[in-house]
Amino acid sequence: MVYSVDRAELLADQLERFAHSNVHQLAGQVANLDFWLDEAAHALRTIDEYPQRFRRLRDAQVGWVKAHGTKVSGYCPICGGRCELGPQTPPAPTRIPSEQMDAARGRVRASAYRFLLRCYRSGLLDEATVRAACERVGVVAETEDLERARDDAESGGADR
Repeated sequence: MVYSVDRAELLADQLERFAHSNVHQLAGQVANLDFWLDEAAHALRTIDEYPQRFRRLRDAQVGWVKAHGTKVSGYCPICGGRCELGPQTPPAPTRIPSEQMDAARGRVRASAYRFLLRCYRSGLLDEATVRAACERVGVVAETEDLERARDDAESGGADR
């Protein structure tokens, strides 16, 4: 379990559901828009601050092991007990690959953007609010996306 990634994925899944909700359901989520934007911003901050947290965790764990001469026995998959090659010094923790963190970051931003465009397309948010919300989660509201959404709404393409 990778807390930073799992949390981001959970939030992205939720925002995706909102982006595909009926308008009456979407209206309820817009009433809590600040909450959802805060959640997205916090998930992004959690990902962005991971390298510093990991260094502190690794340094503290490695320091403890060294200072206390910690040894652990591994599990032997053959006999189902303690490995006869142990106990050994435990390895340092390993870092989550940056590609995995980047993917989670991108997914939160993309799902937040789809949610905001859906709210705009449904007439629940105005352009200025969408642009400000996008800025909070580090996304650029593309003029073409807003124009297309506005055109869809004016031609009756948006569900009401």
